[in-house]
Formats: sequence, structure tokens, C-alpha cells
Amino acid sequence: MTKITTNEFSGPAFRPQQFISRERAENRLKTDEINVFLENDPRNAKLVQDITTEVSTDPVLKTGTDFYDMSKAQHREVTARKIARMALYMEQDVKMAMQEYRTDIVKELQTNDETPTLTSKDLSVFDKRLSIISNQDPQLGTRIGVHLGLFGNCIRGNGTNEQIRYWLQQRGTLFIKGIYGCFAMTEMGHGSNVAQLQTRAVYDKKTDTFVINTPNLPATKWWIGGAAHSATHATVYARLIVEGKDYGVKTFVVPLRDPETFQLLPGIFIGDIGAKMGRDGIDNGWIQFKNVVIPREFMLSRFTKVIPSEDGVRVATEPALDQISGYSALLSGRVNMVMDSYRFGAKFVTIATRYSVGRQQFASKSGEDSGFTEETQLMNYPLHQYRVLPHLAIVYLIAPAAYNVMNTYHNTLDQLYKVSSGGSKKQLKPVSDKLKDLFIDSATLKATNTWLVATLIDELRQACGGHGYSAYNAFGKGYNDWVVQCTWEGDNTILSLTSARSILKKFADLSKGISQTGPSFSYMSMQFVLGVIKNSKAAKLDTLADYSEVWGIMLVKILHHCVTVMGKTKDSDSIAKYLVLISKFHAFHTMLQAYSTKLSKPKTSFVTDETTNEVLWKLYQLFSLYFIDKHSGEFLQFKVFSPDQISQLVQPQLFKLLPEVRQYCISLTDAFKIPDAMLNAPIGYYDGDIYNNYFDEVVKNNPPEPNGPGKPSYHELLTTMLTRGFESDGRVVGSQNPQILSKLGK
Repeated sequence: MTKITTNEFSGPAFRPQQFISRERAENRLKTDEINVFLENDPRNAKLVQDITTEVSTDPVLKTGTDFYDMSKAQHREVTARKIARMALYMEQDVKMAMQEYRTDIVKELQTNDETPTLTSKDLSVFDKRLSIISNQDPQLGTRIGVHLGLFGNCIRGNGTNEQIRYWLQQRGTLFIKGIYGCFAMTEMGHGSNVAQLQTRAVYDKKTDTFVINTPNLPATKWWIGGAAHSATHATVYARLIVEGKDYGVKTFVVPLRDPETFQLLPGIFIGDIGAKMGRDGIDNGWIQFKNVVIPREFMLSRFTKVIPSEDGVRVATEPALDQISGYSALLSGRVNMVMDSYRFGAKFVTIATRYSVGRQQFASKSGEDSGFTEETQLMNYPLHQYRVLPHLAIVYLIAPAAYNVMNTYHNTLDQLYKVSSGGSKKQLKPVSDKLKDLFIDSATLKATNTWLVATLIDELRQACGGHGYSAYNAFGKGYNDWVVQCTWEGDNTILSLTSARSILKKFADLSKGISQTGPSFSYMSMQFVLGVIKNSKAAKLDTLADYSEVWGIMLVKILHHCVTVMGKTKDSDSIAKYLVLISKFHAFHTMLQAYSTKLSKPKTSFVTDETTNEVLWKLYQLFSLYFIDKHSGEFLQFKVFSPDQISQLVQPQLFKLLPEVRQYCISLTDAFKIPDAMLNAPIGYYDGDIYNNYFDEVVKNNPPEPNGPGKPSYHELLTTMLTRGFESDGRVVGSQNPQILSKLGK
């Protein structure tokens, strides 16, 4: 077949490649410096690029546009093949990390004479690999993430040192060997309300075992990734019942299948939950238990222990950490979803930006013959800049906050393990406080940013017009794969409500003289709060610091309002709308603070070029102004700004920034350094050859036949419909004829 290329006919030239290459040549941003800023430091930026190149070119892991045409069964088979490939990378990454950091015990790992104790540092390279592969193939990232991040981290967060060593290392979980795990928390009848889960684990003193049962249909474990076909073990959240007393929900490791035959074990009943919106490569299933017996040692016992003796059974618990430790696996997932928000957002804003610069639509001057007049690039329309560029700012603002919360998570969990492994009891309180702050930050950032990226994908799809609707340009599957992030590991609305209630309590504690020292709560200093309440501290946009501080002022105003309302009604449901806003605004404030703190010093930003620095500050301002404008109703309601300030200060600055950022938009997306293979969307490839790239992928996946498309299987229905006649009185010929009716499906 000989195809027509873009400019083989008379009329105006289509020049997407020239537009994009010209913009690269004309603006001089230091994209390497920007990439280091986004990826936290030079060493990490290089590691990210090395891994990105590796996974996007690996013959097993790479994805093409045929990915969008696969059936559910094909997705699952391909995903299983990729998991096996990633297991090999896991061993490679750990051995290399241990060679670099702990050469003294590499021999232990190689000889297996002893099982070495792996640290988070040993696993950091693979964690990064998993984060990056999730951007290329989200369902693959989830499949392995459930095993390592949920199953594995549940054991790490709730197991004793001996249990961690046994399950994760001796049994092979960390290397995806011997065990393939799933995370059985959610039930058909309960998701976010973990405390009311119904699965039961009853201790039997006579046999020193637990008996696991599903007491009713709503207690069926549901949405369990990996359960339907592949998991051999599950970490099961169940109510601990000892001598008739309910001790609440604890965690248990429960074998599901024989790892060699894959036959279900006695008392285990499992099925596939069927079709979903996206992520077909994940075999989500349901699980029911009937008198499943496990040893007492299979209960994860770092914070709660069942201790049998001749005198009876004692349940020992550490109340300061027991409840929050149950969420340790979910904390890991939430933290990773903030990083996913950065990477996924970067992918789709790159596609839409390149398309918007290369695509032309409508003549630049009205009244001219648009068929032979140079058309305007989409990105040169002010409204299109407003549709696309704030999303670019959002992605930039997510990155520093994502790395901050990731580092905080690892540091805090390390402290938790040390304290709970025999450290001083005096250290329990500060570690518990840090965990509670981490819960707030991870919850607000996870909820806010997964919502933002869900909106980003759909709005940018619309900004790409009809081509954005094509499956081959990534937006459709990208959206379906992404939006589950708004629900799992904490429904966003519930997370927002619970984290905001914690923020509200911290604010109320100020009246008791309890100050807040956490880095995310700078707006809760007594001096700042009193200044806002007494109206001596007014919102302004004169300095760069003001663009962050204005959100602190907004938070104090809305928190003060909620405390006042609660003092009268005692009903937290009456302020639920405001609580969701508090969570979102806290996330905005956290992101702005993290970004400005990092960018303000060359030693932390790694940005030395003056122009590049100025453009990065413009993105910071654009983010703040965009959301002030979006939430102008609240800013007016709480009198942070007046109507005149919104119309004469905020909006003019916002629309002044858009064309300033627009001239650098190609370089700003190039700085993400996402290869075409990972974008997997021909309208967004680096060379900008939009039409040829897109056409080539369509033809490759739908090869035309020499004489045109053949007859479809349903052609007889069409011919019967088109060749029917009419009676003279207007009735359809054969309207009562069984032969014709049968052809039409009657």
C-alpha cells in the first residue's frame, strides 16, 4: 500500500514538526537542570533516566499501540510475562544495591548460608523501577505493587522481626519467589471503614491456632488484586476473637493455594470479580473462608500478641502504635500514588502540549479563505493556553512534594521499626506523632493529586479534540487506568474528611497552648493565626512568598469558621463540605511550600541558569493563581480577597502569566525526559510529526485489505435493512414475514 504523507497536495502546509523544533531552538531553558530539580538531585535524575531507558526498550516490558487493542485475557497473559521479567530485575537491583552499600554481606545473599536482613536502601532501586514501570504499564505496576507494596509492607509494618525475616526473605516474597501475595483488606460490605470489617479470626487455645471464617456475604473479601488466579498467600484483615472477646481488626498471613499445583487449599473459595473500567491485566477476585486453620505464628504480632500459658490466654498490645500500624501498608500506597500523580501527569501534559503546539486550526484572520490561509497553532489561542498550561504547572508542583513525603515515609517507618524493636518507650510518643502527621500529609496529597490528575487527563483529552478520543493516543485507557487511584487505598472523599478532622483538631489545640511544629503546619503558628483572625495579616501577592502564604491565610479562616460552627452544632457532618476543602487547601499549601523551599536555593534546586529559574517561579505563581481563581467563591466568602482583588489582581496576573509560560512549554515538557515508547501516543512523540506518526500506528494495528475492508459478519443484517421495500400504503414489505424478521433479529 502506498500512503499519502502530510504535504503531498496543494494548499497550506502542515508543519507540526517545524513548529516544535523551532520552539526548541528558540528558547534556551536548561532542561537538564530542570530535570534534576524535578527528580530531586543529580544522582537520582540519572538513575531515573537509566531505568526509564531500560524498561522502555526491554523487549518484554515495552508497550506499543497494540496494547490498546488487547482483550482482558491477553492483558493478563502479557502482564504475567512481564511480572516474571520484573522478578529478574528485582534480584539484579538488590544485589547491585547491596554491592554498593553493603559489600560485607553480598556473599551471604549469594551463598544462602544465611538470610541477610535487607534494608529499604537495598530495595530503593527496584522501588524506583516499579514507580517508572507503572507510568508505562499501570496494571503491571499494580500487580507487583500489591505483592510488594501491600502484602509485603503489611508484613513489614505489622510483623515482628522474625516474621519479617521469615515471610519476606526466607520464603522469598521480596524476590517474587516461593510466594506471590495479595492484600485482603476490602470486603464487599466495607472499604474505607476498616474498623468494622467482618471477617473473623477466632483463637483456638486447644490447638494454638486461628480459625478464619467469612460470617456473611458482605464479609466476602472483594476487589483483591491477584486473588482470582495468581496469589498463593494473602495478608488478611480480620477481627481477632480470643475467648469470646473481640480485640478489633488485626492482620494474618493466610495461605490460599498450593504454590506448585495452584490448587485452592481446603476452606478457601475464590472467584474473579469480572469486568472493570480499566487495568484488565489485574486479576481482581473475591475470597471467602470456611474454617480455615492457620498457626498462631501466622498472626502478624509486632504490636499485638496472643500469648497462651497454663493460666489462660493473654492479649498484649501497644495502643500508642497498634491502630496506626494497621495502615502502614496503605501509607506506602498513598505515598507512591503522589509520585504516580507526578509521573502520570507529566506523561499526559507532554502529549497535549506537543499536540497543541503542532496542531493548527482556523485562519488567524477572520474573513480570509481558511482553505489557503496559514492556520493558527492551538497553543497560540489564549483560551487553549488556559486549558493546558495550568496542568503543566500542577505537574511541576507535585514533584517536590512527592519526593518530600516519600523521604518522610521511609525515615518515619525506619524510626517506627527501631522503637518497636526494643527502643525506649519514651520514643513511642514522638514516633506516633510523626506517623499521624505523615497520615495527614499522605492522605491530603494522595486525595488532592489523584483528583487533579484525573481531571488533567480528561481535560487534556478534550483539548486534543477528536484525536484525543482515539485509543491509540493514550487518554482513554490512561483515564480508565488512573481513576481507580481516587478510590482504592482510601476513598478520596473519606481520606479528605478524616485528614481534615485531624487538621481541625490541631487547630483547636492551639487554644490549649499546644503548638504545631510539623513542617506542613507552618500556618498554625500562634502569631500567624492571631494575625489572620484579628485581620492584621491580609492576603497580598507582592512577593513570591505571598503565593504560598495566601493559602495559609485561607486555611486559618476556614478552620476558624469550622471551629465556630462546631461549637454551636457539635455536628461534624454539617461542615463536611468545608473539611474536604481544608484537606485540598492543605495539600496546595504543602505543595507550594515544598516547591518554593527547594527552588529558593541553588544548592537544593540545582538550577543555576537565571532564565530557567525565572520560568520555574512563573509555574509556581501560575499554580497558586489558577486555584485562587478556581476557588474564588471561597476566597470571597471568607474575605481573603475582595471582588475587586479577584478581578483586578488575581485574574489579570493569571492571564498575563499564560503567554509567558507558553513560549517555554515545549522545553518544560521536554524536561520530563519521557521517551516516546513510554508516552505511547503518536500525537505526542518527540519529533512532532503528528499526522504521519498517528496514521502509521492506525494502519499498523488495522492493516487495510487490498480491495478495501471485507464484509463484516453482520453484513446480511445491513443488506436486508437496505434492500427492503414498501407497500403502496406505506407499510414495510414483509413486516409480518417471519423470514425477513428473523434476518433482522426479531
